[in-house]
Amino acid sequence: MSRIMYTTGMQLPAHTLTAHNDAAASANKIHDDTVAQQYGFRGGLVPGVSVYAYMTYPLVHSFGEAWLTRGTAQVQFAKPIYEGDQITVTGTVNTVVESEMRFDLASTNADGVACGVGTAALPTTSGIAPDPAEIPVGPRQAPRVPISWDAVIVGQALPLLTLTVTQQDNEEYCHTHTDDLALYRGARGFVHPGILLRQCNRIFSEHFILGPWIHVASDITTYRPCQVGEALEIRGVPVQKFEKKGHEFVVLDILIRAAGEAVQHVKHTCIFRPRQSQRTAS
Repeated sequence: MSRIMYTTGMQLPAHTLTAHNDAAASANKIHDDTVAQQYGFRGGLVPGVSVYAYMTYPLVHSFGEAWLTRGTAQVQFAKPIYEGDQITVTGTVNTVVESEMRFDLASTNADGVACGVGTAALPTTSGIAPDPAEIPVGPRQAPRVPISWDAVIVGQALPLLTLTVTQQDNEEYCHTHTDDLALYRGARGFVHPGILLRQCNRIFSEHFILGPWIHVASDITTYRPCQVGEALEIRGVPVQKFEKKGHEFVVLDILIRAAGEAVQHVKHTCIFRPRQSQRTAS
């Protein structure tokens, strides 16, 4: 942990960047300008996982491996961020007690709008990871399942997702996300937390055939860092679905593991069928 004496109200070093929509050509057309406008947005959305990646910078800059080992974060993507937006990420200490420090996080655009908001914590010890049996592995299905309200079954596990992040993958991700921190570099670098969270989208999108969809929030607990070259397995299961203001939501319970150990536990909330804008809906 950093040797700096942190106190309530203290600001972590701010991080400024120009947002980049690295998913503009992805299968999720909410990141495409033309399609996103049909849902009432100005253009294609910068992915929520990218906004989270930006928001980790002050924490990792300040606490390094300690936050990647046992840090937690609860983030919501309240307002859209677009390609080229000038973003400032801030972190403010809001609690200092013997067991942990807590922080308020914000990712703010040039108009002063906090688009990504949340909290984070750095406990003095790691939490207890969930039993992998609590998040079982679903059978692999081919072809993928067309998305619908009935197709999303609470408690029905998704097929296992596997991944190995290469040094090139990691360093390219850091470049596109304006992250110059040294601990992500090299053949033994730590995998960027934005890459890990992106797998929570993938385990859902590789099982279902989706239209435009939106990642809106994540609650993340970390148990250890992941290094480049480690084989990862991602388990996931829908634990809740609900409708709000015409949008259809799902909450996924996801466990990321490496070498038989828990890396992260995530509650991941998405709008899997957004309400189309009344101005453009047919």
